[in-house]
Amino acid sequence: MIRTMVKKPIFMIGMPRSGTTIISEAISLHPDLGWFSNYLGRYPNLPEVALLDRVTNHPFIGWRLRGKKNQSKGITSYLRRFFPHTDEAFSIWEKNCGKKFLWDYLIDQKASKKESVKAKDYISRILRYQNKQRFFTKLTGPPRITYLKSIFPDAIFVHVIRDPRAVVSSLKNVAFWKGGKGLIEPWWKNGLTKKDIDEWKNYGKTPAALSAVQWKRVIELTWEEKTALNPKQFIEIRYEDFVINPHGSVQNLFNKMKLTDSILAHQYLSSLGKARNMNYKFQKNLTDNEIQIIEKITKKTASKAGYIFKD
Repeated sequence: MIRTMVKKPIFMIGMPRSGTTIISEAISLHPDLGWFSNYLGRYPNLPEVALLDRVTNHPFIGWRLRGKKNQSKGITSYLRRFFPHTDEAFSIWEKNCGKKFLWDYLIDQKASKKESVKAKDYISRILRYQNKQRFFTKLTGPPRITYLKSIFPDAIFVHVIRDPRAVVSSLKNVAFWKGGKGLIEPWWKNGLTKKDIDEWKNYGKTPAALSAVQWKRVIELTWEEKTALNPKQFIEIRYEDFVINPHGSVQNLFNKMKLTDSILAHQYLSSLGKARNMNYKFQKNLTDNEIQIIEKITKKTASKAGYIFKD
């Protein structure tokens, strides 16, 4: 099979529960973009299943078949489980780059020649099966910018950032974080500094402190690693700004990614109704003490991102 060149792939990055799902679902509807699907994530050794994605790439009914994220509920959210839709598909990255891609911060690490070839060949096949020009995916957690740039030098990174109090609140209650020991031990390895660990210990090793420390570390590391990129390769968007103006935000993202605007993305956003800022939930889900802990740990980093906490 002739390899399709992987040019200017787009990686959406950010902490889990930062709003990456709704934004990535809209972006993935662009007719030029290929992506990893939930089926590919389930069967990473069968890249041919990407041919199924053509069903949900239909210009008139495709975005409806792909449905909405589970939190949206309703019939389209129910049907979503049966149709191909964009997925982080970490099993594919594990297959091509090893377990370290899933669980390590990958600070200053570059892909081996073998890993690079495997990743490029796999994505090339997916683009060919989907008949798409460029690749898009989201990858939550550590930025992995250095590693991914070593494979795709011209990659574009879209960083989604959200109020740390809302992120910690959501992580505290989401099933994968609780079931995966995210409440009692660091989620990723080889990334937290001694200062981070000490800060977590100073607050009694509470779940709120642990998530807050990791939010801070992931954001700061993202800003550190972006310095190795051409400024045009890094785009940052706040969840709160997206909620205020989802259509304008997506249109702006397409422009910065050198893509035409997409009517399908806007149809999808319109189908969601008026966007709601869900940050208010943290005031109900967190205790006053937990909120204070999060604010103390993240205050300096959060302020650089535009989140100002009252003293």
